[in-house]
Amino acid sequence: MSQPRAQRTRRRLLRAAAQEFATLGYSGARLTDVVDRIGMTKGALYGHFTSKQDLATAVRDEAMCRWETLRREVAATCPDALGRLRALAERLVRYMERDPHFRAAIRFASDGRPGPGERDLLAAVAAHLAALARQAEDDGQLTSALPARTFADLLVATVFAGEQSGSDRRTRLSGLWDLLDHTR
Repeated sequence: MSQPRAQRTRRRLLRAAAQEFATLGYSGARLTDVVDRIGMTKGALYGHFTSKQDLATAVRDEAMCRWETLRREVAATCPDALGRLRALAERLVRYMERDPHFRAAIRFASDGRPGPGERDLLAAVAAHLAALARQAEDDGQLTSALPARTFADLLVATVFAGEQSGSDRRTRLSGLWDLLDHTR
């Protein structure tokens, strides 16, 4: 098989798996459903991944790479910590809406299943947002009325909580920025 074709097949398998994992979690996802999504056989899947865990790890690793790329892009374009927090939060909301790899990795972490090496996307994002919130607090951009740790926790919950509350992520994020504006 040609390398570009193999790479396309691998990407298709990863995306189909990410969609299954994001929807059903690790335990609920079935490899048969993954390959059925894209009209392949399990043999094709096993040509790229040795197991369901191997496939889940690849999905999570892809999401981690996307997070690192996003983090670098925002750091390069936003000079201050609060600006980086806003930009990251807005882009993370879009990732949660559009990127099944990202949703699957967050689902793994939420289900308590980060996988081998414990590379937990949710923990990595939360730690980075907390560090940025502390920096914004040190820079005087967050007031003591809303401590950095509290703000970071609210931001993580706003971006990653499901839609069960009756409002979507964008609406909740807008409300959080309004709250921040009123505490300054």
